[in-house]
Amino acid sequence: MIRVRETQRMIPFYRPKPLTDLPLIYHRDHLFPYTSFDETEPGAVARNWRVVVLENDGLRIEVVPELGGRVYSFFDKRLDREILFSNPVVKPVRILPIWAFISGGIEFNFPIAHSPTSMAEVGCVFGQTDDYGFIRVGEREARTGMEWAVELGLFANRPGLIQRSYFRNRTEADHPWMSWTICAVRSTLETEFIHPPHRVLAHNDRVIELDWPGNGLNWDRNYRQMTALFWKPGSAPGFGVFHHDLGFGLMHLADPDRLPGKKIWTYGHGRHRAWGQDTTEGGLSYAEIESGPLLDQSEKPRFPSGATRHFEEYWIPVHSRVECDCLEWAPLSLPPRHDPWLGCQHSQWQREWENFRAGTGSLPASTVPTGLDLESVLRRELDRGHSNAAEPLALWLAFHGRPGDALSFVRHSDIPSMKRLAGLILWKGLQDLEGAIPLLEHGPLHDPVAVAELDELYALLGQTGKRGPLLDRAPGHRLILERRIDLALACGEPDKAIQWLSTHDWPREHQRYVRTGLWRRAIADKGGGAVEVPDFLKEDNLAPFGAYWSDS
Repeated sequence: MIRVRETQRMIPFYRPKPLTDLPLIYHRDHLFPYTSFDETEPGAVARNWRVVVLENDGLRIEVVPELGGRVYSFFDKRLDREILFSNPVVKPVRILPIWAFISGGIEFNFPIAHSPTSMAEVGCVFGQTDDYGFIRVGEREARTGMEWAVELGLFANRPGLIQRSYFRNRTEADHPWMSWTICAVRSTLETEFIHPPHRVLAHNDRVIELDWPGNGLNWDRNYRQMTALFWKPGSAPGFGVFHHDLGFGLMHLADPDRLPGKKIWTYGHGRHRAWGQDTTEGGLSYAEIESGPLLDQSEKPRFPSGATRHFEEYWIPVHSRVECDCLEWAPLSLPPRHDPWLGCQHSQWQREWENFRAGTGSLPASTVPTGLDLESVLRRELDRGHSNAAEPLALWLAFHGRPGDALSFVRHSDIPSMKRLAGLILWKGLQDLEGAIPLLEHGPLHDPVAVAELDELYALLGQTGKRGPLLDRAPGHRLILERRIDLALACGEPDKAIQWLSTHDWPREHQRYVRTGLWRRAIADKGGGAVEVPDFLKEDNLAPFGAYWSDS
């Protein structure tokens, strides 16, 4: 028997704080036009979340549309156990692309991993027939305008979750993309990763191909640092995880010709385990089994204009280790595909801009979504004498590779935020570094982001004498301290740089290596050689590999 219903669930929420109100265009490690976050409040608040529940006699699936549409719980009634790592709290941490990653459940990511809407509401519909029920989640992504949808289905008499994923690009441009479904599972000393013998690419502090399972690669307890594993082409249709201490596991099945990507992620059982524990409470940690249409996360090809892709995969709980080796890929006869797309009506941000474009709403105050064609309506707004359309039009044009056109709308403004934008366009878009200086100097220097940008430009131009007074007037913030450390090194003071780096309580930041670079410069300036990255810098030591950045 299939049942699907809507309810609420209270999950404690640690609220993240935005980094800045300024648009973070031209920043490689931020995903304009989305908000980036800076820190998370130390205490949780009680919050009720909308939950859609899909169940048959053996399984109960809970989906939270307000958390990117993730599967928050995958409960096996036969065992009376939760199969996933279902996080008891929502606690964002500093991981790309918006620096507010939350762990747990099964998350769906497109066109970048991790999705910029992992903490936002996405579209959600649900329904059922006599023997099949489904929950469908999806959105139109604001940066590119591409769309994704995922249908999660259960048959009445089958103990497995069906996932049908759909992508399309109805914009006039090709866009870079990747897609990974990330499934969080428990990480214990008796967790075994399941895959037949094959070649695998291992990514930790180096990138190297190995033979799987090799010398214990299949046991989570043998990893002493955060590590990703990607199986090479030609691997089997099934892989997954089995917890020998808990007595259950989860297997993933898919056609390897259509969905070849298979990844394991673990923080391991060494010093990096704290990174996973930071995302939750109670000393818990997690690993991930991930699937996708690309082979590894260094790939970020172009998704052609007008193209559509779809594929299916299964998530199957197992109750014994023997079951893991017996599962075979056998596509089910699924209900016909109906129009899966859910658009942007769930998103107040994009809906306001759609209303403005249609002439039924006023110009929104929020950052312009670059995935919409807004040039003509913004120009029309300016022609009507509404000067507040100048900044969003400049942002839209700059993002779409037209810096010269963009500059004309903000260069002569007296508004500090528009002065900053004009300076960034000159610097980053038109490579006029000298011309950008006076504009950035008249920008909103009460904001640490604007100060850090100007100080970086001073440093590039060798204007060291201007840096001290600028940073002395700046508000207190870790970005400013990093710039002070950079200045200390420029002034031949490595001991001061080392002291500041060693004594400040930094946040953990994944795949951001600013402090690592400063530390290595300081040690080199003192005549030292290569050194291991100290834990107190709170930056990981993953080797450069991947395509998470906004410009890659």
